[in-house]
Amino acid sequence: MPSNSAAPAPLLTNVPTVAAAGLPADVAMSEDDFLGGRISLLQPRKGHHRSGTDAVLLAACTPAKPGDLVVDLGSGVGAAGLCVAARIGGLRLLAVEIDPEIAAIAAANMARSKDFLAEASVISCDVALRGDPRKEAGLVENLADHVIANPPYYRPEKFQTSPNEARATAHMLTDEGMEPWFRTAVSILKSKGTFTVVQRADELPTLLKLMEGRFGGITVQPFSAREGEAAHRVVIQGRKQSRAPFRLLPTIALHDAGSDTPGAQIEAVHRHGAAIELG
Repeated sequence: MPSNSAAPAPLLTNVPTVAAAGLPADVAMSEDDFLGGRISLLQPRKGHHRSGTDAVLLAACTPAKPGDLVVDLGSGVGAAGLCVAARIGGLRLLAVEIDPEIAAIAAANMARSKDFLAEASVISCDVALRGDPRKEAGLVENLADHVIANPPYYRPEKFQTSPNEARATAHMLTDEGMEPWFRTAVSILKSKGTFTVVQRADELPTLLKLMEGRFGGITVQPFSAREGEAAHRVVIQGRKQSRAPFRLLPTIALHDAGSDTPGAQIEAVHRHGAAIELG
């Protein structure tokens, strides 16, 4: 397992970033292995969104290579970006998280995973920032080779909001929906850079509308809970300034039919850090 004695080299040095030393003292945390123990991450035991399968699938679909700069919007504790880093090594990673306490945990997790990172920083800000405030936070234009996101899955008009404010922030979209995530992603991406998002399958029509006019080469990878069942998750990926045609890929089942046994491809993703090729 990677050592945890120091933070990785900083990615951003000219804006305020979150230090790994600022872990919240009053938050009970678990230590959870990802990718067969390749990385081990701290997470709050309750009160916040806990990272799991969706973060791993998002990371597996991200076409990064060593030396690339990946920005993880709404990173939570940093699971998705760090799973990308653990898969390829030598990654430059920027995590963006609105909750300062969770951002501090993400910074600690980067320190624990520093052997996979060339450079890394965490900033605590809202992905909905525009113009100069967004730039001042460190999200400048043409920054990233790849942007990834696991936006909140629920809309407040459709689902009851959690009484826990932090959990509600993690799970609920604002009145703007996912628009700010796509707006920020296209601004900070380099030409031909990719934006990869994991979401509920019933949000696919909205995702396609948000991609329109911003990204080309759009690819949709559906996932079902079991073989033969309807898709319940999608990963959608677009490329900035691309004219490649739309592609809908065959559904990948997370488990074999009628069982809780992971399919062979998903077992390779979860246990061995295998990639899911969308290209």
